[in-house]
Amino acid sequence: MENKNETEIRLTTIASIVYPARNLNQGIDTWASLLGKDPTWQNEDFASFNIENMDISLSRLPWVDYPLIFWKVEDIEKAHSYFITNGAKAMVEIADGSLVEIGKGKAVEGNNHNPDTGVVDMPGARLAVLKAADGNLFALTQEVPFD
Repeated sequence: MENKNETEIRLTTIASIVYPARNLNQGIDTWASLLGKDPTWQNEDFASFNIENMDISLSRLPWVDYPLIFWKVEDIEKAHSYFITNGAKAMVEIADGSLVEIGKGKAVEGNNHNPDTGVVDMPGARLAVLKAADGNLFALTQEVPFD
């Protein structure tokens, strides 16, 4: 298959997997038991367990109904552009906590995201969720220094 972009982006490391957990407390109890440890971080919507440089995370928000894999990239803007050029669609979070393609719903305000790309800036990371041409979602994450 011929690439549509001169710069090929390689996904080589899974940084995190986010599982849906509509009942977050039950999800935390289940994963704490499976992993033999408490979450590294949690709030009312999200919990994360760090396992050997990878995060197993739980979200009670309706992002997806199946696990979402975040791939580590060195330059999220470059990777994001590459995947869009090759047929992926940028996703953004809307008011109910679900994800939609950019332009198909009003993005949550104040979410530290770029409304044109859907890239989200947060302490220590930049994130983006994309929809591949086959309809599957995948995500990118870039580590950045904490401010």
